[in-house]
Amino acid sequence: MVDLQALLRARESATVQELARDLRVSERTVLRDLATLRGHGVPIESQSGPGGGIRLERDRGIVAVHFAINELIALWLAATLSASATSLPWNDAAKRGLHKVLASLPKERARALRALVKRVVVGRPASPRIYADLGKMAPELLSAVEECFTRGLCLAFDYVDRRGTPTKRTVEPHGLLVETPAWYLLCRDVEKTAVRMFRIDRIRQARVLSDRPFLPDVEAVFREWKVQQAVSSPPNGGDPRSSDSLPPGRRRS
Repeated sequence: MVDLQALLRARESATVQELARDLRVSERTVLRDLATLRGHGVPIESQSGPGGGIRLERDRGIVAVHFAINELIALWLAATLSASATSLPWNDAAKRGLHKVLASLPKERARALRALVKRVVVGRPASPRIYADLGKMAPELLSAVEECFTRGLCLAFDYVDRRGTPTKRTVEPHGLLVETPAWYLLCRDVEKTAVRMFRIDRIRQARVLSDRPFLPDVEAVFREWKVQQAVSSPPNGGDPRSSDSLPPGRRRS
């Protein structure tokens, strides 16, 4: 029902058939959920004939909006990346709006969101060399990474390192480093029992391992990463990070 209400809010009007198609449910389900929303006091009106359809009554003011955790993360990340790239109109307004959303959340959901946000580090934009070397990322790859990262599930994938060497990996994705437009996964390699950094555009055939959960601990994993980098050269298979590529407070030793 939340998805149905959000869809109605985003449109001027829509038919039952269109709503069923976009939500990938039956028309009977749409009609049932519409009746339930009306029963909860949501101002929904319908009009038959050409130009008609189902719509929210806009003149009753703004209704409550319910965000999923991944939607809130997307909003936070978009605002953060915008602010880190350049000074744009409404950057401050976006930050204030997100603070209001956080303040309105139940404590448990707000705590879960803050815990996820702490695992995403936004650094300075990628260098011209990295920018020129970036490949395209498949949509299914991004959805797999999102699911594993937010739900605490292991991720299996094929990887091609900077030398062109292919390997197969099973990892715990603990953190994300964003150097626009490059993205890196900070992981614990399950089979090698070591911390690795993988550039996401070099990942292929990503598989979500629903039966292999893990407990995210980005601070502990990052400490291991710094120790590894202090005593050895960049690990084969991962991506080397220059010392000035990590944001302040997270530079290598």
